[in-house]
Amino acid sequence: MLVTRNTQAGFTLVEVMAALFIVAVASSGLLLQMMNYADNSNYLQNKAIAHWVALNQLESERLANQHTNRLLRDEKIGSEMMADREWFWRIKPKKTAANGFIQLEIAVFEAGQDQQNDQDAVIRITGHIDQFHQRP
Repeated sequence: MLVTRNTQAGFTLVEVMAALFIVAVASSGLLLQMMNYADNSNYLQNKAIAHWVALNQLESERLANQHTNRLLRDEKIGSEMMADREWFWRIKPKKTAANGFIQLEIAVFEAGQDQQNDQDAVIRITGHIDQFHQRP
């Protein structure tokens, strides 16, 4: 009499459950990384746009100074539309050791941020303006 064994190849339930666990852990890690990427992308976009707003204000002050040869003395605040959003900015002039020069500290804020606290600014830049140039 010939005895044959059933030798079907396949996975046991434990092996299938272990494989599914590994796939679930890997998928959740990948999802977490994708969410971080999306958050960082939005953060960097806001920083870039705020930087452009700050540079626009610095250049506006340089152009105004070029025509009047006067230095900004008082704090200046305002807003600007860029990328379909309103950005608020504040320029603080600070005296320097050199006469005829001032330092401008420009802070840019998103709507809803505390605009009196420089720590809440999306970005802060510093520029210098002088009054030693020829009027056009």
